[in-house]
Amino acid sequence: MFKQVDTLNKYSLYRFPPEWETQEAVWFAWTTRQDLWEGYLETVQARFIELYRLCSNFQKVNILCPESEQSNLLQLLDLKEPKYEIIIHNYETDDVWIRDYGPIFLKQKSEGRLLSSDWLFNAWGGKFDLFQKDNAVPKWLSGRLHIENISYSKILEGGAIETNGEGFLCTTKCVLENPNRKFQDEVINWDDLLCQSLGVETVLWLSHGMYNDDTDGHIDNVLRFAPGHRMLYTNETNQESPNFVPLKQIEAQLKSYAKGPLKGYEFHTLPVPDPIFVDGAMASASYTNYLILNGAVIVPSFGQAKDKEALSIIKSCFPDREVIGFNCLEIIREGGGLHCMSLNQPLVH
Repeated sequence: MFKQVDTLNKYSLYRFPPEWETQEAVWFAWTTRQDLWEGYLETVQARFIELYRLCSNFQKVNILCPESEQSNLLQLLDLKEPKYEIIIHNYETDDVWIRDYGPIFLKQKSEGRLLSSDWLFNAWGGKFDLFQKDNAVPKWLSGRLHIENISYSKILEGGAIETNGEGFLCTTKCVLENPNRKFQDEVINWDDLLCQSLGVETVLWLSHGMYNDDTDGHIDNVLRFAPGHRMLYTNETNQESPNFVPLKQIEAQLKSYAKGPLKGYEFHTLPVPDPIFVDGAMASASYTNYLILNGAVIVPSFGQAKDKEALSIIKSCFPDREVIGFNCLEIIREGGGLHCMSLNQPLVH
């Protein structure tokens, strides 16, 4: 199901840019909570440091970090001569998944100015008690960047939406229509709201996300747009996998869209990583949860033969970028990936 909406309003002056357009910087949040990474905090911190350094080879890196932890972070970074700046900002977050609680950046079409689209965040339907600091990030960050911040009284996470920058937006019903993202018996016309607030024209709905995804099924774990009217999506061939049926349903929906709004698109399938279990539960590991930078795509890897296959497929969709695998075996323990823990800031002129 899809709906095209007339967006003759203030937001038709803005557009929701795709992540492969030139970026000013990438934002992260430093992790300090032992209770979230019990027994793994130092290992995860070392992995984060590795990621920050890697990203600084391609563009500026901003890190939110509480003042009490900044000396430790600086020591771990051991900055000598990074190719691009790594800047530490004094802000304490509740968690690291800044994609979901950070601002959704829009660009003004004519003057190229940046706008912060600020939505409520409730820790993926109240799954965690601490999220108030995360929910305040868009207002703080927009103030830091001296850009306009438009707030909405609805719950929406950045990882729940995916755009091609040409008016299309993909999302999943299992997240946006989930009762845990609404207030009491609230009725939301998401087609109209997304089009009017984000400047898109067409919303493409998918039913499901990955099995056992803490987010209830974010789109960034199952599909991503790519330059040149391409789309990458996750496909499961093992009929015994709990992901087999929902991902086949997504594939059927995409085939239907390929006859309509996505006609002319080139589709590429990515494998599902072999099962990874955390405390007895299957993790929602996905290769589509990659991070796009200027000149690079950083792809989750899990020490499997499928890693190489995924890198090759993603490289075919980003031929002008370096495609680099990054070990996410520790990061996936908390349920997210590289896209979840990063936030792209578009370049404006």
